Amino acid sequence: MNAEIESLESLLEQWADGSLPAADVAALQEMLRKDAKLRAHFVRWQMLGAALSMESDSLPTGLAESEPAKLLRAREKSPVEAGWKTLFAIAVSLAFVAIVGRWAYLEARSERVVSTPGILNSGPTAIEEPTSRGIAMVTRLVNADWEQHSSSPIGVGQALEPGTLKLRSGYAQVEFFCGASVILEGPAELELLSPTAARFLSGRLRAQVPPAARGFQIDVEGMKVVDLGTEFGLSVSAAGSDVQVFDGEVRVERDAVTSQLVRAGQSFSQKDGVINRMTVAQDEYTDLAMLDEQARDQTSERLKRWQDFSQRLRQDKRLIAYYALDQPERWQRRLKNSAEATSHDLDGAIVGAKRVAGRWPGKGALEFKQPGDRVRVSIPGEFRSLSFTCWVRIDSLDRWYNSLFLTDSYQRGEPHWQILDTGQLFFSVRVSRQKGGPEHREVLSPPFWNPTLSGKWLHLATTYDVDTKTTTHYLNGRQLIAESIPLHQLVETTRIGMASIGNWSMPTRPDSNFAIRNLNGRIDEFAIFSAALSAEEVAEMYESGKP
Repeated sequence: MNAEIESLESLLEQWADGSLPAADVAALQEMLRKDAKLRAHFVRWQMLGAALSMESDSLPTGLAESEPAKLLRAREKSPVEAGWKTLFAIAVSLAFVAIVGRWAYLEARSERVVSTPGILNSGPTAIEEPTSRGIAMVTRLVNADWEQHSSSPIGVGQALEPGTLKLRSGYAQVEFFCGASVILEGPAELELLSPTAARFLSGRLRAQVPPAARGFQIDVEGMKVVDLGTEFGLSVSAAGSDVQVFDGEVRVERDAVTSQLVRAGQSFSQKDGVINRMTVAQDEYTDLAMLDEQARDQTSERLKRWQDFSQRLRQDKRLIAYYALDQPERWQRRLKNSAEATSHDLDGAIVGAKRVAGRWPGKGALEFKQPGDRVRVSIPGEFRSLSFTCWVRIDSLDRWYNSLFLTDSYQRGEPHWQILDTGQLFFSVRVSRQKGGPEHREVLSPPFWNPTLSGKWLHLATTYDVDTKTTTHYLNGRQLIAESIPLHQLVETTRIGMASIGNWSMPTRPDSNFAIRNLNGRIDEFAIFSAALSAEEVAEMYESGKP
């Protein structure tokens, strides 16, 4: 028995009889955390000690009262006395394997909660199931301009919590979780109350309510419009409020006892409590078919805008490699480098990853799902500053590290760009190995991703600026964090060499579980620059390419 095992057992004996000081408990935890052999010994010690203690009813009283450590040594010196005891011990051992395994997982997972700059962590963070307060979601936007009260713009697929939506112009389709669908035409103001109710404050809307959503209601100017499975329009302005029923019927309640049915083809207006019949003007309200047509027109316009921007970008002399993913051949396994300043020798090789739809119909992307999926690239040369940009759709963060771009051997000057399972962007450039010093400078963004963003296209960018000694992370054209690089950790000559997009091909650590870093999602348009892009340039890339 070596010294480390003896030291561990000494601590375990004190821990078992409750005499281990708190400081030594922390030392014991640290020993188990760092050494796999000691953890394995601890598991055996726990399993056998527990099995013996649970057999105590069949043992002499004196032995039953002995410490677990003495029982362990006694068991090691004598054979198993009966077959049924062996089976019992195995069963208990299996139970402890499950318990200790779960403990080890939670310990490891808690270590992966990476601290965010500026936030003080008081200890390991408990793992909680993700939750949402959403009651509706945005399913389509056409030239929508919102009045924003936060730094996060409202986008398609976003879950909406109770609160007020203010649409300055354009159109927005909002689907309530009960099944009702509402088209807002700006300028309009709608207050979301619950999955089955809203309050319309101003503007024009059209609601489609299938039978499954019957009972959906909208409050407007002292009356309540309760849908009975229909399609209707509402208009609220200084001139009063209008209710128009295009299909089915609604019940209009003006107080607790007064209500009336309004059927298809009927309409009325209300001003200061006075009701007037009106002629239905269905064409004044945009329906789902009309919105779909406008959305297709908008998509075509945005695709053309990106194509024009992309053609200009290809001529940027700072481009090292540019994978626009606009090749029409789905069968092609060669990923074209479209940077005009470099050659086709920088074309990538697609391994496993599938060619799929990108940000728009007709625009390509690559999907990474399996542990083998990747794009292999070879980029020679030496550089100073670097910038990485890409459009990415994250389906989930399954790994501790989820690759965007990783060099194979990770030598001095080589960058690593990835996303942690905590939803943080991670960038580092390898520093020379220094005794007692860090091997690289890690720059982490605040957490930007959570499960509500699953399947949404996001624009990510990171710049490594040697001149200003700064690394900066961006999300959708906005800065997440800028962090200074200490002089002793600044690498002025960067290089790439053999690398992978969406995976890590040649990990330097022997643990294969640790080394699986494939992205679970899609990448559309990937660019590497030999300079640090400005904040304005990153914002322009986002605005010119957002779907």
